[in-house]
Amino acid sequence: MAPRHYASPIRDAQLGRTRDRLLATTYELLAAGGLDALTLPKVAQAAGFSVPTVYRHFPTLDDLLRGFLLWIRPQLGQTADRLLGIRAADLPRLPIENFARYEQHAAVLQALIESRAWNQIRVASMSDRAARGAEVLREVAPKWPAGDLEAVAGAIYVLNSPQAWRWMRETWGLDSPRAARAASWAIKALIAALPESRGLGSAPKPRVARRRPRSKRSPQ
Repeated sequence: MAPRHYASPIRDAQLGRTRDRLLATTYELLAAGGLDALTLPKVAQAAGFSVPTVYRHFPTLDDLLRGFLLWIRPQLGQTADRLLGIRAADLPRLPIENFARYEQHAAVLQALIESRAWNQIRVASMSDRAARGAEVLREVAPKWPAGDLEAVAGAIYVLNSPQAWRWMRETWGLDSPRAARAASWAIKALIAALPESRGLGSAPKPRVARRRPRSKRSPQ
């Protein structure tokens, strides 16, 4: 006979507190020393738990990093519900809000962005992200082909990403507030340009120059 498993709210709450403590300790270790400072025994020691306790929650270091990334994403403003549950007109404010979050967690982000776990989480969340991003833009570009709109959505959302924030800081030499304003302006410009054409292969509508009305000369 298979053993019976009984739900215990008290036990579940304790497991949740232990998991949160392990993830918070992971944050502290990453901020202090990067990925090189992170091992399961070090997490156990710093959190005040036994190594077997850590292994019960996270059997491998990759499991720990995947759990950590899912845990920290809401703090970075990177949940799908937030990014993809927004109106097109509100997209330019995302970098203004999120780049400040990235700056707050800069040491940890720099350690994570190039990790294998970061890429695994990113790829795993791609299933319907492009289509949902296109739907956000559909209200301002109703006649665009779905594939073209998905491509533009990708350009817009990458401007809000931690990778864009890092590149503008480290490669282009911008401070975080200025990088946020630049990304916000670029997103606003892309959205404003959408109604001017019907897809990536179509030319923008020609703008008709308006003539200024001639001023009437007063009779001599």
